[in-house]
Amino acid sequence: MDAYLHILRKRQQAFPTVYIQRMNLLDSQFYSMLEFQWRRIMPRDAVGKGPKNWSVLKYMWSPEDLMTVRGLLPVGNRPWHEVDAVSKIQLVQVLIPCNIGGQHWLLASVDLTVGKIHLLALFRQEVPLQIRKEQVAPLQWFLPSMLHQVGFHDARPTGEAKYEKQNRPFGVSMVSTTHVPQQTRGKTFDWSEEDMCTIREKMAVEIFCNSKPH
Repeated sequence: MDAYLHILRKRQQAFPTVYIQRMNLLDSQFYSMLEFQWRRIMPRDAVGKGPKNWSVLKYMWSPEDLMTVRGLLPVGNRPWHEVDAVSKIQLVQVLIPCNIGGQHWLLASVDLTVGKIHLLALFRQEVPLQIRKEQVAPLQWFLPSMLHQVGFHDARPTGEAKYEKQNRPFGVSMVSTTHVPQQTRGKTFDWSEEDMCTIREKMAVEIFCNSKPH
């Protein structure tokens, strides 16, 4: 999955007239890092929320932790404050794959300037509410502090929302399975178990071919 996201980032750079809407496509390592930090510093009873009276802007990140937000990781990522507008109201968006409960993959579409996380279950699977609340909490509580520390809002055009002043976690909404975009042309994903060996070989070839410099 991360390899295919790498391919998409390369295509954004190589074909800007085709990929008009600019947004950052992250890999699963970013969410894993946030989840690790959350479990390390939060008390066990902080299920889906930070400790009482804990400011979302309080946590201080190391330069290594902020490399993704600064556009240094992963390859092809841009500094978050430089991502082009993806709508007329100049929302700045990143897409973050999240492994929820070790069983479900969700895609978090994050509108940074308004502090909103939209979760998409791409395979339209049901994700228990409690598991979702617990494991999306790192995004809700840590993203505001990271943006604050790198001066994200100060770097955006005048007139855009300044989420840092609200000092509260990002909101989360689950996109209805009936509104999750589905692929309608090209490759399909209705594979059987017997097809998987061939599919893996084809994926390996495509990843290798697209990883080479143009």
